[in-house]
Amino acid sequence: MALIPVVLMAIALAMLFSGVVLLRMQRPALEDEAWRDRPPVLFRLLRPVINLFSHRVADGMRSYSVDLIRDRLYAAGVGYAIRAEEFVVCRRMGLAIGLILCAYAYLVVDFRGLWWIGFLLLMIPAGYFYPDIWLRDATKRRQNHIEREFPFCLDLLVLSMRAGLNFSSAIDHVMEKMPPGPLKQEFGRFLRDTRTGVNRHDALIGLGRRVRLGSIGNFVAAVNQAEESGGELGDILLQQSQQRRKERFLRAETLANRAPVKLLFPLVFLLFPMTFIIIGVPVVTKLVDNGSLEFLMQWFSK
Repeated sequence: MALIPVVLMAIALAMLFSGVVLLRMQRPALEDEAWRDRPPVLFRLLRPVINLFSHRVADGMRSYSVDLIRDRLYAAGVGYAIRAEEFVVCRRMGLAIGLILCAYAYLVVDFRGLWWIGFLLLMIPAGYFYPDIWLRDATKRRQNHIEREFPFCLDLLVLSMRAGLNFSSAIDHVMEKMPPGPLKQEFGRFLRDTRTGVNRHDALIGLGRRVRLGSIGNFVAAVNQAEESGGELGDILLQQSQQRRKERFLRAETLANRAPVKLLFPLVFLLFPMTFIIIGVPVVTKLVDNGSLEFLMQWFSK
């Protein structure tokens, strides 16, 4: 019985090696992937298997599904590291890993109680939806980082334009002063698009589509409207900066108001019981030593 895990691991490694060899034989000239950003660590470890199935998955995907997944990948900052079909393969691999772990725990480790069976059955959908959970968390972290830096970026952009720079030169100058992060990365892509021939209107729409934030969307709409109507861009950006700072203050105030509610659970279920134990144990110990506890129990039993 102890050799079963070793045999299963050897079979899995043999299948993985044969699949990679087959992929190399079928695709002797791999496509140029110099455009890619550095993907996550787990993706790099599983890339041979992902490459084995991604092209087959891509043939059966619909265009709207590809666009939806691609937008989510861009919002998480991995749109230039992971393709949509590769993300679908990651889902299916998570489902397969969940099934393998459930079978191993049920057949080898002998987890056959009712609670264990329910827990193992939950591992199957958890494995399938883990890439989506990771993508959602990465998107939230990235958007929070952008929202913190965007008001400061707008202030620098207004100062640069009032100093005599045009919009593109002002963004280029601001990005030199900004610390590395998602906001600098996205505006860098905007500048790269404009330098490769994309007009500013479409490049800004692409920026808003990648980030998927209300503040960035308002910024894109305001700049495009000013360009179409011939309005003063510096004044519009100043208004945008003031509005973003107000929104940031209101968001911080909302989070501060939610803090007491979030502290209620640890106070009731963690802090209060420990306080009662610390106070009550010495009292109960003294009652037992004095014999008073036995007297009280006899009195209550009458």
